[in-house]
Amino acid sequence: MVKAKLSPSLIISQIRNSKTKFDLSTKELIRLSAAQVPESIIAVMRNPQAMAAAGGPAAPGGSPGKSVKLADGEKVRLVLMEDISSATANHGDRINFTVAEEVKVGEFVVIAKGAAGRGSVAAAKKKGMLGQGGKLTIAMEGTKAVDGQNVRIRATAGREGDDKMGKTVAVAVLAGPFAVLVKGKDIVAPKGTEYTAYIDESKEIIVSQ
Repeated sequence: MVKAKLSPSLIISQIRNSKTKFDLSTKELIRLSAAQVPESIIAVMRNPQAMAAAGGPAAPGGSPGKSVKLADGEKVRLVLMEDISSATANHGDRINFTVAEEVKVGEFVVIAKGAAGRGSVAAAKKKGMLGQGGKLTIAMEGTKAVDGQNVRIRATAGREGDDKMGKTVAVAVLAGPFAVLVKGKDIVAPKGTEYTAYIDESKEIIVSQ
């Protein structure tokens, strides 16, 4: 159901109405985590009746939670947490960001200020001979919501080409890399540089009421 992108509230409702006994061994918990199943859903799988009596899935802080929808295309301000240089960066290197400003849906915070963000080096080329400049391309990947769910992000506001390109190419395009090219020099993205990213999916987030 998570892979089908059903909302957490709908999945939780289905679990509560089911008499299925779930395997929550260590191995299975690792598999569920790798599949990005939210902790709120795993908690209901562990004890659906207790969660129902409490009034719903637990929000941050342990209080009964409310589900709100984080819309595709919402802005997220990110700050780079380390210096990145085309002279030393390699394709696939992990890049760490932090969220600079909380993201809200109405009055509810869905992504907290200070939440971790992640990206990667999509392309890096050192400066070359004859004045050829370096190239550095950064791809945005994701951040964390207040309920612990992973949230995909992209670097462009729109989703141009989403229906026209293959999955692999579309992911690269939708990541919307930031490419900078300066003649004769290596490119450096210094720590503290701020970028604007965008939510790359619609997602139900459990928040405190």
